[in-house]
Amino acid sequence: MILRLTIGAVVLATLTHAQFDASQCGQTKGCLFAPPGCTPSTDCQIYFSYQVQNGQTMLIEISGRPANPQAGYVAVGFSKDSSMGDDSVTACVTNQGQTSAILGYTAGKSLQIKQSSVQTAVNTANQNGYVDCVVRRQLGNTGDKEIFDLNGTYIILLATGPVGADGAPGYHGETKWVMPRTDVASYGTDAQGNVIMRDSNGQTGGSKHSTNDKLKIAHVFIFTGILFARHFRGHWPDTTFLGVKMWFNFHRTLNMIGVGMTIAAFVLIFVANDWRWTGPKAFATKEENQAWSSIHSILGLLACVVAWAQPLNAVFRCDHDSKARPIFNMIHRFFGFSAWLMAVAATMIAVVHFNGMFSNRDAALGLYIAFVAVAGLTLIVLEVIWIRNWFAARRGVSNEMEMVRIHRLQMAILLLYLVCAIGLAVAICVLIGLKPGDLA
Repeated sequence: MILRLTIGAVVLATLTHAQFDASQCGQTKGCLFAPPGCTPSTDCQIYFSYQVQNGQTMLIEISGRPANPQAGYVAVGFSKDSSMGDDSVTACVTNQGQTSAILGYTAGKSLQIKQSSVQTAVNTANQNGYVDCVVRRQLGNTGDKEIFDLNGTYIILLATGPVGADGAPGYHGETKWVMPRTDVASYGTDAQGNVIMRDSNGQTGGSKHSTNDKLKIAHVFIFTGILFARHFRGHWPDTTFLGVKMWFNFHRTLNMIGVGMTIAAFVLIFVANDWRWTGPKAFATKEENQAWSSIHSILGLLACVVAWAQPLNAVFRCDHDSKARPIFNMIHRFFGFSAWLMAVAATMIAVVHFNGMFSNRDAALGLYIAFVAVAGLTLIVLEVIWIRNWFAARRGVSNEMEMVRIHRLQMAILLLYLVCAIGLAVAICVLIGLKPGDLA
């Protein structure tokens, strides 16, 4: 994993702010900054460093800017997955003029404070809007399964939020970031006093992409299947395959591929999340159910369910000459477009709000907006052509040569859409693949 800690020569010679010293990041200690891609000397909200000392303890510094620097916190979670829950937490909390470091464990979505000598505070401070805590934490088996041995590789969760009336850390809302899987014992000194350093490639022992990163898939087939059903019925009128017209073969095949991919993506994302549902829950708080991750999950689920239902309702369609056939057509089209729109919305939420998913979030957002724009423009142009053809047919002014030219134009538009959509999808996948961590 290429840590976001490479700082220019000028920056390395200075302090990022009054407390956190970034000059040794990547040399004697490992560092992570949030949001990913921020500049440590200017616009980072959270600073986190880790350094093993003589193979026995770990020096941890967590620093940042809560929205309310007089009653807020910054925290680092050591997690076995990318979701909050069952994580070992070190937090720097400031409240009523007092700043302290706490050790905790997330049971579900709530933080339980752990009273243990495993962690001791070295220094705490609150100045210039930053809270900063340096703690020393014991390595090895702690005797408590809720206080993790940091001699290992974890997904790092960084968050900042408010302190409640009871002085305990409250819900962080959207100010949270999932950082790469990290070997937090990869910097410092071992039991013999030997220096632990990253390798010659600038990577640490935990630098590989998590399995979760492999489970990111881009889809382009569903919309193409919709286009064939809507605008290519008149193409190849005398050509059939397996007894049905070619437009329907394309429509059915592309949509079945799309349905297969949504099933695969559905299973893979559950595997990535250890089979945990991350959407709205009856026992969750209002803030948790309204979080973007929760909205993303429910939209994705609804899109999948509706997409899976489309082949089933097609099986029960009435005969082509039936008076009820127009009703079926409207229902089938409505749910087809609804599934696609929900999938677009769910993906847009991921691009906008899941900052740690891409190597360059702004580039991913631009590419996805371009994808949606290309798809929308393609549909609008084809709809305009369809309306024009409908009026021409009613007036009896269309002819065979003109229809041939229109069919060629429609095919050209479709091919242009395919080239753009596949190119954009591949580019987005590359941004996922190039994010810190590997596709392991």
